Amino acid sequence: MPDWALVLLEYSIFWWIALEVQSLYSVGPDLLVVACFCLVVAMLLRLEPGARLVQFVLIGAVLGLSYWAKTVMFPLGLVVLVGAYLWRRSTPGWTRGIGLAALIFWCICAPLILMLSVQKGRFTFGDSGRTNYAWFVSPRTSPRNWQGEKPGSGTPVHPTRQLLKSPPVFEFDGPVVGTYPPWTDPTYWNEGLKLHFDLKAQFEVLKSTVPGEANLLLRKRPELVLCVLILGLLGGRLWVAGLRELWLFIALPALGMALYLPILVNDRYIGGFVLVLFLVLLSAARFRTEDERVVRIVVAATFFMMALATAHYTVRVVTHNIPVGEGPSSTEEDLIVAERLTDLGMTPGMRVAVIGDGTGAYWARLAHLRIVAEIMGRNGGAAQFWRAPEPVQQHVYDLFQGARARIVVASCSSAWPIMPQGWKQVSGTSYCLYKLDAQGSSSSNSR
Repeated sequence: MPDWALVLLEYSIFWWIALEVQSLYSVGPDLLVVACFCLVVAMLLRLEPGARLVQFVLIGAVLGLSYWAKTVMFPLGLVVLVGAYLWRRSTPGWTRGIGLAALIFWCICAPLILMLSVQKGRFTFGDSGRTNYAWFVSPRTSPRNWQGEKPGSGTPVHPTRQLLKSPPVFEFDGPVVGTYPPWTDPTYWNEGLKLHFDLKAQFEVLKSTVPGEANLLLRKRPELVLCVLILGLLGGRLWVAGLRELWLFIALPALGMALYLPILVNDRYIGGFVLVLFLVLLSAARFRTEDERVVRIVVAATFFMMALATAHYTVRVVTHNIPVGEGPSSTEEDLIVAERLTDLGMTPGMRVAVIGDGTGAYWARLAHLRIVAEIMGRNGGAAQFWRAPEPVQQHVYDLFQGARARIVVASCSSAWPIMPQGWKQVSGTSYCLYKLDAQGSSSSNSR
């Protein structure tokens, strides 16, 4: 394939993955994983017979750093090293180079593995995989405030503290610190959670994850799939020969996507693997001279359609003309709430309570506050509170104040005929505040 054609396709695929699939507006490690994975693939492709050892050192270093970004890159990094060895094991000096890369990889991973193992009191390179399996496959427990209530789920070692059953009030002021401790280190609060294999539950998950990955690969950009098929047919045996030469770079992204299938699939988790897979399929294409005109037309049409689709998506995001949940949400309300809390005397490090979803409380992060207690919206907890009689609500306020929270933050309900006593809406937002230290609560401010 001509260099210009490959460059056009590479940029159009990268724009799609980076701007749409990876969701730049969402804070997470996935874009860093994409960068590390693509960099390792590029460095491996550039290795030639007689390559300098420093090139292998860099490969091991990038793989090691990718593990610090996300746990899944530790097992995948091992697979990359084994696959790289098998790919060109007959090349002189290759075994020594891959061995050096493996040594560097282990040296960079070892400190994190050691710290995690010491913290947990057992060997582990990370519990995110087993924890997510227990959450989403079997026994399917709540990701937050698990109390061991589900039979067979295990016994919590140090769960969040449930202060009241109805409405369910939870407190978590230490030892984990952060804006929202249950999500700062979920594995700490879920220590003792037991996963167990359930064939029926596993098939139920696969019924959603397999179509999810197939949708991203085959339906999100049908013009790209059609381009690969046309170029593959034009290349014929030449294309198949190219794929055989690059088998490692087809196997690695395929394995990366397969790792998520048993648990959970989110497009941003596998964006980097999809990017590399399509690039390799296109890079392997070889053509006869008489087919070059058709190749030019196919490449130009694919580039135009993908660039237009990405531009259209970008305009929709910028103009906020996109369905809720499919794009970025405005932070304007969070900024207003954070400023209002500051005006009320809340300084960094002070404690607040929430009624609703603590994981989306960006106002707390912006104001540098600590959420120490909550009633979750999940499973109807918040609804129970608003329906409860006034003495029960006052008891909840006492519990929040006993957790040393100064203010309670909640989403105002459009179903309220009048604002509940003591609550004040933050102007210009859907949030309401309740000042505990100004309501005459019967609890003391200290434990």
